This record gives sequence, C-alpha cells and structure tokens, in this order.
Amino acid sequence: MNSLKLNLSDCVWSSNLLCKELEQFLEQNSVQSQQKFKVITCVMEALSNVLEHTNSQIEEVIVILHCNNDRITVDLLDNSPYTPLDDQISCPSPLSLSGRGLWIMQNWMDQVRYQSSVAGTHLRLSLLRS
Repeated sequence: MNSLKLNLSDCVWSSNLLCKELEQFLEQNSVQSQQKFKVITCVMEALSNVLEHTNSQIEEVIVILHCNNDRITVDLLDNSPYTPLDDQISCPSPLSLSGRGLWIMQNWMDQVRYQSSVAGTHLRLSLLRS
C-alpha cells in the first residue's frame, strides 16, 4: 500500500495517534529515518499552521500521503480561505513569533505548493527519496 488518506477531526487531533500513523506508513514504505523525520515534522507544522493561523471554523482536514519509488508527496486539504504566503528566504529570528515552520517546510521539502482549491486551501509537500 503506497497511499494513506486521513480525515482529521477533533477526535483524531485529541488521540495523539497521528504521528504514529504517519511513521508506521512511512516505515512500511521503507522511507529512511531522516526523511521520515522531515515529512512528519513538516506535516505536523502544516497542520499546526492550519489550526493556528486560520480565522475560519475548520470542519475537517484531509491528509493524503503517497510514496512511490522516487518521491514522497503529502497533500493537505482544508476548508480555510486561501491566503497567499510569501517565500521565507532566510530563517526568521528566534524572537519572531511566526515564520519558522514555513521556512522549515520550504527548506526541507523539494517542493512546496500552496494554492486555492474548490473547498478551500490545498498544500502539497514533495520530497525526493534518497
């Protein structure tokens, strides 16, 4: 199985099983430790950003994780209104209250695409497998 789809609701958030589910899926697909760490950290950061930085009522967040021989792809879909993001050229100061997570995603992933979707917002993270 090389795809995993998770429909995240409040009960999933509170169960603390999300990281374990992601890690197990990545292990089943023979993803190396460093890449597992990057993918899980970036997914958790993206989900945190959805919860922290959106003003709308989030009904559900869908995470689709796909592994093939050359690439790991994560699609995160939510019903929040799309807001364009700036590229983080340099890491924000440790005193800055925001921006480091976005910087990490843009520097750890090979591709970060953030776009409007019919239902709200679509974030795609992609990492080449080593």
